[in-house]
Amino acid sequence: MDADNINNSLGEARTIAIVAVAQETPISEGAALGERLHCTAEALETRISMTSTRIHKFPHRLLQGIGGADYCNVAPSMVAIGPYHHGRPHLQEMEEVKQAAADRLYGKSGRSVEEVYEKILSVAGDARRCYDDVSVAGLSDAEFATMMFVDASFLVWYLAAHDDKLFPGLVLSSEPNIEKDIFILENQIPWLVLRAIMEITNNNDVWLGDIRSRKEEKKKRWMAQWWRLCFPDPTTGDDDHGRRCEDTDSIIQCYTPAHLLGLLRFSLICRMPPEKRESKFTFGASTPLTTTCRTAFELAQVGIKLAVSKARWFADMNCVKKPLVFGELSLSPLYLTDVTTCWLVNMAALESVEVSTTQSFDKDGYVISSYLSTLAMLMDREEDVQELRRSDVVKTNFTNTETLAFFKGLGKHLRQGINYFNTLAEIDRYMRQRPVTIAVHRFLYNYYRYIIAVMSIVSVVVGIFKALYSLKK
Repeated sequence: MDADNINNSLGEARTIAIVAVAQETPISEGAALGERLHCTAEALETRISMTSTRIHKFPHRLLQGIGGADYCNVAPSMVAIGPYHHGRPHLQEMEEVKQAAADRLYGKSGRSVEEVYEKILSVAGDARRCYDDVSVAGLSDAEFATMMFVDASFLVWYLAAHDDKLFPGLVLSSEPNIEKDIFILENQIPWLVLRAIMEITNNNDVWLGDIRSRKEEKKKRWMAQWWRLCFPDPTTGDDDHGRRCEDTDSIIQCYTPAHLLGLLRFSLICRMPPEKRESKFTFGASTPLTTTCRTAFELAQVGIKLAVSKARWFADMNCVKKPLVFGELSLSPLYLTDVTTCWLVNMAALESVEVSTTQSFDKDGYVISSYLSTLAMLMDREEDVQELRRSDVVKTNFTNTETLAFFKGLGKHLRQGINYFNTLAEIDRYMRQRPVTIAVHRFLYNYYRYIIAVMSIVSVVVGIFKALYSLKK
């Protein structure tokens, strides 16, 4: 073959190659893009399917609004549970306590550490998938299983047996911080890990769905004590709310939380009757809300008094008509502390990222958020806070200014649920049905001081005229 033929052959080969590349490159890139989209969609579907068991990060959109000063409601201050905050310097002191607690727990149960560790190792793969991939990427399977073992053992010890006198000074002085930390959204451990340890150590008394009916039992004291301290029980005598619940005991037995924070939320609202947890909006476009009375002071003006709800569940809200002049807005009482503010914030954050955590127990999924939004709505000035405190709906060692700042900062970032809007509808319905009574009450409420002053002056003048008339006679 001569040089010309060779050059012609090479030219034709180059042309064919260029055409082939021009034809194949878009197809190859398109195929790669399609594969990438398909994998992303599958990963998203898998993540969504695991929503009810995932350990979520605190929603970024809520950090500035409800994360608290220095994000005190987002990050633990005393003890790390799980991988998200594991290894932080200020949390290292409790690592020794966690390991000592695990040793004490298994010493009392008669189970060997090896036996329990093997049990944890068998569920570690499922537990690992509950966390954000980036947070566990640097942990080997053995390191992750060890973390789950130590953290879960500490939780079971603390919740079931922490009156054990193990490091009493350290644990007792740090108890408020521990109570706060173990219910932080990012500081959770999958329930399947806790359940594995509870089963093998026979500490099933940690499972406390029906808190109210069992709170007198000393074995089941941990949540009952916190409940009584932070969410006072206003019930006096027998209450038919519990009897109206739809087979509450079976719901409790069937419910499986994703983690302790989910258990806390469920325990607060598990006795809520079906008409509350499965309610629908009671107003529509044909009957829009027209009321402008939202704050505690404005409700007092129109004759709606604030009262403590006697319901046997938390986050109850109900506006009803009362005989004669008054209406009544009853709300579950709240004892506001540093600990309970953290719980409330994290339960609201949980509702915002994981409605399916409720496992169809409540159809709305925003029960706690609705309650907090209603309280935030009622507060516009410090006088409103004082009105809520006067009615015992809110009890707190915070100042009025601090309480107002907390709820106003919280309220504007929460999603209002069905119960919130239904409460507004009940207030609006009360306003529509009693316009004359409300107008009279508003006038008397706003001007009663002047009316009393005028009446006093009139009575004095009448007395003077009577005296003069008597003298004249």
